[in-house]
Amino acid sequence: MPKEKGALWGVAIGWLSSLKLTLVLFFALAASSVVGTLLPQGVSAPELMGHFSPAAVSLIDLLGLNNLYHSIWFRVLLLLLCMNMVACTVERLPKTVRFIRRPEDPFDSRKLSKFSSSASIVTPLSQEKAQSIVETAVGESFGPLRRIGPPGPFCAVSEKGRWSRLMVYGVHASVLIVLVGALVGSYVGFKGTMNLFEGETSDEVLLAGEQEVKELPFMVRCDKFDISFYDTGAPKEFRADLAIIDKGAEVLKAPVVVNGPLTYRGITFYQASYGTTLKGAAIELTDGGSGRTIAMDLPFRKPVNIPGTRERLTITEYEQDLMRFGQAIEIRFEKEGQQPSSQWILVDRPFHGNMIENYQVRVVRADRVRYTGLEVKNDPGIWLVWAGFTFMTLAIGLTFYSSHRKLWVCIEPDTKGKKSVVALACRISRNAQAFEGKFESLRARLEKDLIQ
Repeated sequence: MPKEKGALWGVAIGWLSSLKLTLVLFFALAASSVVGTLLPQGVSAPELMGHFSPAAVSLIDLLGLNNLYHSIWFRVLLLLLCMNMVACTVERLPKTVRFIRRPEDPFDSRKLSKFSSSASIVTPLSQEKAQSIVETAVGESFGPLRRIGPPGPFCAVSEKGRWSRLMVYGVHASVLIVLVGALVGSYVGFKGTMNLFEGETSDEVLLAGEQEVKELPFMVRCDKFDISFYDTGAPKEFRADLAIIDKGAEVLKAPVVVNGPLTYRGITFYQASYGTTLKGAAIELTDGGSGRTIAMDLPFRKPVNIPGTRERLTITEYEQDLMRFGQAIEIRFEKEGQQPSSQWILVDRPFHGNMIENYQVRVVRADRVRYTGLEVKNDPGIWLVWAGFTFMTLAIGLTFYSSHRKLWVCIEPDTKGKKSVVALACRISRNAQAFEGKFESLRARLEKDLIQ
């Protein structure tokens, strides 16, 4: 059994760390992001009906494409990519570290002659004098030499950027930070709308693409709303003066305009829209049985009991032009032991159909008020995303502009023992042309100093 578990674990790690999986996930996320950019986000299914066919709306709603960045499958893609990056690092990092820390293999002049960038200089100087000249020249051009192997022929290495191979894992880490930030924003963050009248205070946000209300940890009050227009009638600017009330105390007052949001405790308010809606209505009810007339004031979306009864009414919706009949309000009737019922009532036109249960309804006055439409957004993972992108920029820069440079030197007596042979070879991981030019300069200098 342990062997089977080990084999399964190896297969799982191999699948998670595969480059094919990385490419598939990247392309899937890229395609999803294109869809999320082209398709309006935070739009409910009923709102989509005006733009797409019922079948398309059903598919969009089923896949959560109208709230793509909070959908389960998009989160699964992000999570799989995170696991892929971790698996790649876990599998390859130890091998890279072992390769970096591996001791230098012994070498001689014959081995160095096989390098593409190599040189051999015969000098009449002794090995000790040649060694002194070579150490000085290499130290000034490349870096100090580190001797390799036993006494005898002088074999040494000058090396820089040994740890540059690890820079790619810095890129891995930065991508992982960005993905974790995206996951945090997807799971913990939210986006929604808040409509406030002048003077109204609320802590409720209608979440985008959902019929769910989220309560903020503080209250928001709209003190004033102004809108200005161009001569053509197009809106020029709309502005809301907001106040933040936290734990019963007013802690912040600031205007919110288009492209000028307000942020408090990580929650940002954007000026998104405006409109006119109902604040309340004064109505007269005529009881169809007794003929009694009852005057009532109904605030918008707040239930009010009908005097002398256990019945209550609530204005639930308002339309400025219902089916071209003008203003209309939807009134909900509730009574104990009876199913609630609703009815649209025309405001500007007396109509025999303005009935709710046994009551004839006449709208005496409809009080309208302007409201500001705020987009409310909270993304606690945004700082991780920014940190990840900053780290990624640094890591990519270090990856491309740092290199592993290595120079081998071997000084040994020639076959007759009267002269010395200085063998050189070099290798670099990138920008080889510039490094070879430096190597040629070193070779020319050594030929001048060694062949006197």
